[in-house]
Amino acid sequence: MMRQDFLIPFSTRKSFSIDHFPLGGDRVFLIAEIGNNHNGSMEFARRLVDAACEAGADCVKFQIRNRCALYRPRAKGESEDLGVEYLQDLLTRTELSAEEHREIRAYVAEKNLIYLATPWDEPSVDLLASLAPPAVKIASADLTNPALIRKAAALGKPLILSTGMSFEREIIQALELLQSLRVPFALLHCNSTYPAPEDDIQLRYLLRLKELHPIVGYSGHERGIAISLGAVALGAKIIERHITLDRGMEGPDHLASLEPGEFRTLAEGIRQLERALPWRANEGGGRKVSQGERLNRENLGKSVVAARDIAKGEVFSPDLLAIQSPGQGLPPYRLPELLGKTARRALRAGDFLFGSDLAENAENPMAQRRFAFPVRWGVPVRYHDFLDYRRRIVPDLFEFHLSYRDLALDPRPYLDTTPATRLVVHAPELFENSELLDLAADDLAYRQRSIANLQRVADATRIIAGFFPEAREILIVANVGGFSADAPLPPSGRAERYRRFHAARAEIHFGRAELVPQNMPPFPWHFGGQRHQNIFMMPEDLAREAREHHLRLCLDLSHLSMTCYHFGLDFQTALETLLPYTAHLHIADAKGNNGEGVLMGAGDIDWQQTWSQIRACPKIGFIPEIWQGHKDHGAGFWHALAFLMALENAAHNPNPKHMKRKVGNGHGR
Repeated sequence: MMRQDFLIPFSTRKSFSIDHFPLGGDRVFLIAEIGNNHNGSMEFARRLVDAACEAGADCVKFQIRNRCALYRPRAKGESEDLGVEYLQDLLTRTELSAEEHREIRAYVAEKNLIYLATPWDEPSVDLLASLAPPAVKIASADLTNPALIRKAAALGKPLILSTGMSFEREIIQALELLQSLRVPFALLHCNSTYPAPEDDIQLRYLLRLKELHPIVGYSGHERGIAISLGAVALGAKIIERHITLDRGMEGPDHLASLEPGEFRTLAEGIRQLERALPWRANEGGGRKVSQGERLNRENLGKSVVAARDIAKGEVFSPDLLAIQSPGQGLPPYRLPELLGKTARRALRAGDFLFGSDLAENAENPMAQRRFAFPVRWGVPVRYHDFLDYRRRIVPDLFEFHLSYRDLALDPRPYLDTTPATRLVVHAPELFENSELLDLAADDLAYRQRSIANLQRVADATRIIAGFFPEAREILIVANVGGFSADAPLPPSGRAERYRRFHAARAEIHFGRAELVPQNMPPFPWHFGGQRHQNIFMMPEDLAREAREHHLRLCLDLSHLSMTCYHFGLDFQTALETLLPYTAHLHIADAKGNNGEGVLMGAGDIDWQQTWSQIRACPKIGFIPEIWQGHKDHGAGFWHALAFLMALENAAHNPNPKHMKRKVGNGHGR
């Protein structure tokens, strides 16, 4: 039975680094074990290093043996068991010399890979020391060899030890020794047969190993990659797999190895798992609902709605309420909270019920609003709610968000003359036949349909502009396409899509209107799922396209924040670069890679710095682009505008007594 008193501080070390690679975090350390699969050929050794590099390995590992020290002397005429004899004969033909090990060590460094090796005997530890590896790998065969472990630990390097062929009591004895040596180490679960039968692998033993030591991994000798991926899902922080140029080559390890294409598939699968596995509870704890799920929750879910016209002052009863799609109002489980309450507003049949309908002293969502900013401001509207917003606010601009159904309507019955000095029309992303707008599509017929659809938007804009007699600028915002489904495009593919966009743009007659392409995030949401964006995303590309093609941009700050987060860019620097080319802003916060349009101050953007840049550009206009901000009569928009007013007031009075905390979260993105 395992003693409970043998644990000392190194046993609780949850991370350490090998050559600046942090072990124990979200990223798995992927070792390509070359071992002796080079078959004694330096040409093969280099080719295997190249293959490991191209396949996405972090590290390549070799084996070093001094066979005189490793194997016992035999009396004349004495034979070993057949298996041992075969292995010794094979090693005679496949070992690299000490000088060749030095040469391949230098070649690995040229490829920016981490070099490791397994010494099989004590003289090989001395040779390995001269190669200055950042860590030492101990083979399963030596987990029960305290002398070799002590000698390897004396190099002062981290150790990685495989546990194949060992009983648990032997693993625990090795742990006790390692902790007394006070070097950082990791343990790899392993089945030491080549190839290993699936029934013998006992992969869940990884969980037991993790109880014994916090940093564990998996050294696999099975066929295929599924079990290695399963090890990552169970918490392995290191994966070691053999790599070969051809599984049919002679040698004990080739059959249990991955060929380069398989190794690349493994590496890609591990990186996918790294993105999928982390779970960090949101502020409320429990399961986080992702942005894509929120989108589908809105589209596919259900809400509490008025079953018939309800007069203000009526008492809600079950017959007045219904559960219907879409999910843009109160969720169905909150219907009982409405019963017995008095309607605070008149509702038509089908109107959503919202949280404000439950609050006794909530602000009237229909109240008039007053805002004043040093830059032009407005709100997004649809045809059906334009007059409602027109009665409540007097903005500098309105931005009409059109759907493809709106393009079949005559907008005039929905409009009234307004003194706004700017009109913005946001083109639909989605058109008939579930076709996304894409002016850069590969298919010429698809591009021509997108051109025709954007022309329909320009034609509708001319009609809407008749109700904006004082508008000095008319802008059409469009997400112009250039996305791909499965993976981002290489630079050459992105350049071709920019060329197609400019050619398509030249075919559209915009009249007085100006097309302002909107920047996009790396992973835009379409149809409730993720795509990869390729153009109008990177700050340097946006600035170049605007400068060289006399374009102005619609700059979405939420999209920009997600781009900067994903690519490790500084948000404030990107904003400073792009504001001179920006005609119009969509203002919202963002969280991480895909937390789009979250409430202001709930994301990564430092709003004090951001607002100080924006307010210095009076020719720019903006709307709050809070995701689902129109719900509950624009509650999200009013929150955002009030947030920005607090920033504006703070700009005039840097230390207002009523400001109890810094606006924004202080993140530099």
